Formats: sequence, structure tokens, C-alpha cells
Amino acid sequence: MNAWVVRILVVLVLALAGFWLVNATEWADTEVSTPASGEAKTNRFYGAQVLLRELGMKVVKRDGLDAMPPAQARLVLGSSHWDMFPERGKRLRQWVEQGGHLVMPGYLVGGDQLEDWLPLVREKPPASDEKNDAKNDEASEPKKKKRSGLPRIPDPSAKDADCRIVTEPATVPASFAGGRGYRLCTWWSPSRYRPADRQPPALWTVAGSRGTEAIRVAVGRGSVTVLPWGVWHNDGILRGDNALFAAAAVQARGGAEIWFVADEAREPFLLWLWQKGWVALVLGLLALAAALWRAAVRFGPLAPSAGTHRRSMAEQVRGTAGFLHAHGAAALHVAQLRALDESARRQLRGYVRRDAAARAAAIAQATGLEPAMLARAMDEARSRHAGAMAIDLEVLETARRRLDANGPFTPRPASSSSSSPSSSSSS
Repeated sequence: MNAWVVRILVVLVLALAGFWLVNATEWADTEVSTPASGEAKTNRFYGAQVLLRELGMKVVKRDGLDAMPPAQARLVLGSSHWDMFPERGKRLRQWVEQGGHLVMPGYLVGGDQLEDWLPLVREKPPASDEKNDAKNDEASEPKKKKRSGLPRIPDPSAKDADCRIVTEPATVPASFAGGRGYRLCTWWSPSRYRPADRQPPALWTVAGSRGTEAIRVAVGRGSVTVLPWGVWHNDGILRGDNALFAAAAVQARGGAEIWFVADEAREPFLLWLWQKGWVALVLGLLALAAALWRAAVRFGPLAPSAGTHRRSMAEQVRGTAGFLHAHGAAALHVAQLRALDESARRQLRGYVRRDAAARAAAIAQATGLEPAMLARAMDEARSRHAGAMAIDLEVLETARRRLDANGPFTPRPASSSSSSPSSSSSS
């Protein structure tokens, strides 16, 4: 019995919850835009390009205005950086004057490279429109500052709040036989234009309750058309009569060519540098690698070091005897004196700038030998017998060894009060 009571209570609770849910909630259909895929994700004018291609036009998508379209072609210019190079304005003007048809948004009209040759001036809105805009702005956004000159984008939550009726006036030829009116759905810009003073009337205009929405004027043999830019975007081309309006703006004709320049895209600098100058880059990298390899620390010497073996006494005697036999004792004295001179050049500072007497004194001071004895041993012009030659050679070799053993030495300047060296007497 208790189990049945619990089941009945559960059913009643669920029924009451369902009844409350039905009465407390409201079900409504909501439109959810299908996300773009393929080329439409990266090309904001993809829908318009497909439309014009279906109308028989030859559509060309360009990443920059480096080159101009053929004569009589249409150019839809939407890049804000098209005038990054000074010569482009002149080239664009020449192309239009030779028969080209330029289509552009209103925010590009005031560019530095266009304002001096476009026969358009800004149209002042009626005073009533300015007052109504001010009241609407104050009522809807009292805490926000107004910004003039920028396209006004309506609240996206209000469906078709940006749609309005525009017409072609009777003063211009109709674009289509079916009528002159369009239901234009896009944001509107406060920048409206009219032909400049003392200029021919417009070739084509579309006006609405707020004034001129689009205008086409003649420039040479070509034309320039200014229109709201939101018409071209993928999310706006199929709204209202935007597709019909866009076809009228570009003067769509079967077989005509139309270029779209929406951005100034450039390939990465390093990739461009490799494509244009890969030979120079390869040679530079090879030169850099060779320089780094040459300057790097080596793992070992280029060749094994020679062994430092001392000659035996017999080899020394035989070598000396052979030298004396071939050149005589005088040559041995010259060789010994040259060895002492080379050692003195390395070890004594200022040795080269001294004369012969000063050099002998400097060597004697550094080695502790008697100056007079060293001077006699260094005298090349003095004749020597065998015993004197042996003594002089011994003195020179002793001086050389002491210089090398003591290291670098700075001789003191000779004093004028120094006593002359004593002479030794021989028995």
C-alpha cells in the first residue's frame, strides 16, 4: 500500500512540474546564421562576386592595386591602403579618364590622392534631419558621445531596422525596366555627395528620405560611382534589393570585366626576399659559415708538434767543428754575436735605439758582466788568436744565456758620476 502511495505522489509532482513549465516559459523560433565556410570565410565579397559571375561578368580578385584593370572594365575599390604609394592616384585617374569605371565607398572620397580630381563635394543634410538625428541620439544613447563622419550601424537585434526605400529620380535613366525603386538594407553614412559646382549633372543617383544614397559622375571617358559599402558584404548582398542595387551600381553587363581590390595583401618579406634573391642569400650564408668556421676554436693543431730533443755532446762537437772547418773562427764569432743581439732585442727595452757602446753597457748591466770585457768580446774588428777567441765566445754565450734567463729588463740611464770600470791585469 505504501509503494502505491509513493508512486501516485511522484506522478502528481511530475505533472505539476510539467504544467508549471508550460505556463512559465515561451517557445519562439530564432534565426541563427549559418557560419561561412570555404572561400567565404576569408573573402568578405564572395557573395557579390558569385552573383556578378552568374550575370555573365568576368570577376577578377586582386590582392593589391599594383596594376590597373583593362580599359572599359569595372574596379570595385575597397582597400583603405590603396594609396600607400604616391603614384597610384595619378595612375587611377588616368585609367578612369581613359574609360574605366570606378566603384568605391564614401569614406574613400576624401583621400589625398582623390580629392583634387573627383568632381564631388559633400552634401549638407537638411536641418530637419540633423534635429531628428540629434533627438534620436539623445533619446537612445544619452551617455555616449556622438561621432560624425562614420557609418551608423543599427542595433542588430532589431531585424531590418536598417532597411529603407530609395529610388532613382526621373532625371537619370532607369537601370532596369521593372521600376526605379529599391529596398536598400545596410547601414547608412552621414557623408552624402553631389556634383561639384560648374560640373555636369550626375549620370546616376539613388536618393532616399535622408538624401543621396549613391551617385555616379563622369570623369573623362569613364565614371566614378560612390555608394554604401555594406551592400557588398556577404551578410548583406542577399538582403532586400541589395543584389539588384549592386548590379546597377557596377553597370553589370554580360562579358564585362570587373576587378575587386578589397585589401593590400603582401607575401611575407622573408619569402619574397628568397624568391627574388635566393642566389645572393645562398652565397651570403656560405660566406658567413666559412667565416664562423675560420674563427671557431679548433679541436687541435693543424699538424703535430715537433719533438724538443736535445742534441748529444758528440753531435754538438761535430756540428761546431764542421762549422769552423767550413767558415772559420770569425764566422763562429759573428754567429754568436748575432744570437746575443737577437736575445738583447727581445729582452732589453730600447735596445735598438742605442749605439754600439750603449748596447754593450745595457747588456752588461742586465747580465752583471764587466762592461769592458763585454765590449771587447762584441768588437768584430779586433783580431783574436785562438785563446782570445775562446774567451770572447764564452763571454758572449754567457751574456746571451743570462739575458734569456732573466727575462725583459729596462736598463738604467748611465750616470755621469759613475766610476770607470777597473781593468784586470794579465799575468
